[in-house]
Amino acid sequence: MINFEYQNPTRIIFGQGAVKKLSSEILKYGNKVLLVYGGRSLKESGTYDLITDQLSKNQITWAELPGVTIPSLKTVYEGIRIAKETHVDMVIGIGGGCCIDVAKSVALGAAGDVDIWDVLDRKIPWTGCDVLPIGAVVTIAGSGSEIDNLETGVHGSIGSYVKTYPAFSILDPDLTASAPFKLTAYHGVCILIQALEQYFCQTQDTPIQDGFIETICRTVICSLKMLKKNMDNVNARGQLLWAGALVTNRILGRGKEAPWMAGPLGNLIEEKAGLDYTTAIAITFPKYMRVCYKDCLPLFVQFAINVMNINTERKCDNQIAKEGAEALQKIFDDLGLAHSLRDLGKDFTSYEEFQEEIDAYAAKGVISKEDLQEIVQMSIG
Repeated sequence: MINFEYQNPTRIIFGQGAVKKLSSEILKYGNKVLLVYGGRSLKESGTYDLITDQLSKNQITWAELPGVTIPSLKTVYEGIRIAKETHVDMVIGIGGGCCIDVAKSVALGAAGDVDIWDVLDRKIPWTGCDVLPIGAVVTIAGSGSEIDNLETGVHGSIGSYVKTYPAFSILDPDLTASAPFKLTAYHGVCILIQALEQYFCQTQDTPIQDGFIETICRTVICSLKMLKKNMDNVNARGQLLWAGALVTNRILGRGKEAPWMAGPLGNLIEEKAGLDYTTAIAITFPKYMRVCYKDCLPLFVQFAINVMNINTERKCDNQIAKEGAEALQKIFDDLGLAHSLRDLGKDFTSYEEFQEEIDAYAAKGVISKEDLQEIVQMSIG
């Protein structure tokens, strides 16, 4: 295990009815907030009225940045403009990773005169930047996102800046009840994948972190299977929320030198095939596991045994690891997720159509060009 430093200042407020504590948390920082949210589903579910009625009763005024369905730089700039013009005391992200990461970027950009893209693109260190207080109300159990500069095609990340950790995060399973199963499943496997990208690496002897990740993977798989049968299972929804919080708080990867592969693997097909982040990584990550299991063979074997319950009798390590990867792919298939681009009606035939994306990722030296070509070909179907 390698050396590390870790700090997490976020207050977690978990459980049914937790959203009722939103106003009391906000009032610790002021009485004027910017609400960052997606839109139609928040209002149709009644969550928007639930939140704004509570704010009104507690004399909290609010501005809004609605319609955040893509974490674009243009949206972040608009949020910064609104936050500055209305002089808000706090920024609240309501939704999943997209809305919450946009809220974080807005809070950083609105607190000073720095160009937020220079921070997201690592041109300016975040350490000297001021940040407005941030709150999070999670309505879909998932994971983090990147900020996309749609004009250049470059992805930026708010990263794990301690200053942009939310002051509080409300995890109320009731707020996730309106999400349909397929959306829940895609976001759920995103939790699992972002746990595994902190698991498969060359760092040795990290049994605590590995055990956490294995437990999270088993829990996510079990919860999604239960929700497929019964979407009213509040405990299963709560387990997903807590798993998502643990995956995104960066504790799982401490002491490990993880290459953070999920995003780049998704980027291989995401833009050209017109996919969202969760769909792209749900397709590509299992293919990575099936192709590259030899790269971290001991951990792939460990995963196969401890998470996928692969029978090891009379099998070599390569076979055990490969069967573990194939078993996870089958779970994704059984949950009704797209196995390949062909399942989505995307008209691609060869990895050569994604050669530019393959070359860009291969240049990082994490996965060989040949393996990336095979991953993409399998992802095409």
